[in-house]
Amino acid sequence: MAKKIDFLSVLQWSDDQCREFLEAGRWPEGPVCPKCGAENPYRIERRSKTKNIVKSLYRCRACRKDYTATVGTIFEDSKIPLQKWFAAIYLMASSKKGMSAHQLHRSLGITYKSAWFMCHRIREAMRDKSFPLLTGVVEADETYVGGKPRGHRLHRSAKMDMSARIKAAYDKKTPVFGMKERGGRVRAQVIPHVSQDAVERAIFHGVDRENTRLMSDEHPAYFHIGKMLPHDVIRHKSEYVRGDIHTQGIESYWSILKRGFYGTFHHVDAAYLGMYLPEFEFRYNRREITDAERFASLVGQVSGKRLTWFCETEQPENPYA
Repeated sequence: MAKKIDFLSVLQWSDDQCREFLEAGRWPEGPVCPKCGAENPYRIERRSKTKNIVKSLYRCRACRKDYTATVGTIFEDSKIPLQKWFAAIYLMASSKKGMSAHQLHRSLGITYKSAWFMCHRIREAMRDKSFPLLTGVVEADETYVGGKPRGHRLHRSAKMDMSARIKAAYDKKTPVFGMKERGGRVRAQVIPHVSQDAVERAIFHGVDRENTRLMSDEHPAYFHIGKMLPHDVIRHKSEYVRGDIHTQGIESYWSILKRGFYGTFHHVDAAYLGMYLPEFEFRYNRREITDAERFASLVGQVSGKRLTWFCETEQPENPYA
């Protein structure tokens, strides 16, 4: 396999080369059985050349189960070649504002249904299993994601005052709460509504309260945060920056997030919004490394994140994945 990793070289990899790269990232010390965790398996060469594109597989010496590197990953039971999976992973890991399923459907020559499912599997791999608590100077802010409400003539009528129009507009949007370390990581999540209870719960579980100085705007939801940790407020009605007190960092992240939603995806349903947020977090939290390093990092996170949507019954293990 070529040592250089970029998008053009990944496109030229064969399925065997992709499988070797996956094995090296998943099992740096050698193959490990995903069923029982035993090492040093048998290597079995497949006799039939037409049964499966995988020419060889492993057989565990302990539990006698057959497996390959894709078992227990987002690639399991997928008929799409690993070459196309890796191309999609590279595109989603390197595109700052995301890559739509329609674009992957056209670029990779697969159906839109397959591209849509592939994108959501990759987004699940982008979700960090363990996320350390945010520390230092942390900026907190809330935003609303969604389209404009229907019936604009009704909202513009003389019978509806300005406050009612604003409320009608935000009733159609989904609230998202986010926190960002000054110059560091970001964390965002969908909340049912911007209330004191929801905001305090997110801060309680997301920051190291003993080593954090929080900065926010004057929203009423933050009124009692000062009892939990040091808290500074910037009043946007009269100022945007006061010394080192501001929320410009998290607001710049919101701009990247919304440009992706409005410019790339155009519309994200509220039910799926929580699945898109880890994608933007993954890229932003790794913004200081190269696209190739981000690609390798994502391939290293595909294990243990298999999605089996729309399957209500338990699925048998596939030894030829």
